[in-house]
Amino acid sequence: MKRIFTTLLFAAVLPASLASQTGAELLRFVKQIEGKSPDGRRQFIKDQLRRWKVRYQTMSFQAHLPFRDTLVKGENIIVPMGKGKKRIIVGAHSDAVPGSPGANDNGGGVAVVLGLVKHFAEYAWNHKIDFCFFDQEEAGLIGSKEFVKRYKDKESHLAMINLDVEGMGDEVFVGPVGGGDDDVLMPIVRRAAKRSGYTLTERSAFPPSDYVSFGNAKLENISISVVPKGDADKLVALFSGQKVDATTYPQVMKRMHSPHDSSTYMTPKSLGISLEFTKSLLIMLNETR
Repeated sequence: MKRIFTTLLFAAVLPASLASQTGAELLRFVKQIEGKSPDGRRQFIKDQLRRWKVRYQTMSFQAHLPFRDTLVKGENIIVPMGKGKKRIIVGAHSDAVPGSPGANDNGGGVAVVLGLVKHFAEYAWNHKIDFCFFDQEEAGLIGSKEFVKRYKDKESHLAMINLDVEGMGDEVFVGPVGGGDDDVLMPIVRRAAKRSGYTLTERSAFPPSDYVSFGNAKLENISISVVPKGDADKLVALFSGQKVDATTYPQVMKRMHSPHDSSTYMTPKSLGISLEFTKSLLIMLNETR
């Protein structure tokens, strides 16, 4: 109990400096994964976990995409921790759009999950937790769909936290809020934001990502991004099919899914905010019975 209080108090007192300090290592991770092939991205994750002597599992899969008449293959990487009757999933997709370096989308999410693995490696969990690197998100959430299909703990599922687009701005953007599949998570998300001092923006609509696979199975979930001020509503408008122009186009989308999605445009502070906020959220969630 003492350990939990100390961690949360430190995050509340020094959020900005702590975010920049921890984010520097995460940005180095992004620089090492950006521009790599799909095999190279997965290998980077495995090499890092082996370097830390962290146990992991793999989940190979393949799926036929009728609209492309294509067979898609991939491999999820899963780091299991903890014991208990309930299960928490923390995920980020490891793949990138073909032709893009995939820094903010989603090298940043990968970096944050690696940071969480490192921080919680010796933590006393009250629940089982899987830190997941989902593959083939960009092809249609294939890796997370496969995970949910094989998921044996649906009845004991407590929460799924998705991390996608973490490297620009200083607002914690969370969603989709409402719909009955975040009733446990959102009160804790709001407490974590209040305790950490970070700006929280929550919306009922949210850009699609791997959380959708869990939502479709009616499993508790949220997605977390870190974005520039004002981008939350712009992202909602864009992905809701509303007309946008140069003044209403989200800043984070100006380089994503393009050859310009580089770590050059990301900041240690943004990555650190994602890490510190998610750490606080997990510590609070760990106390849920």
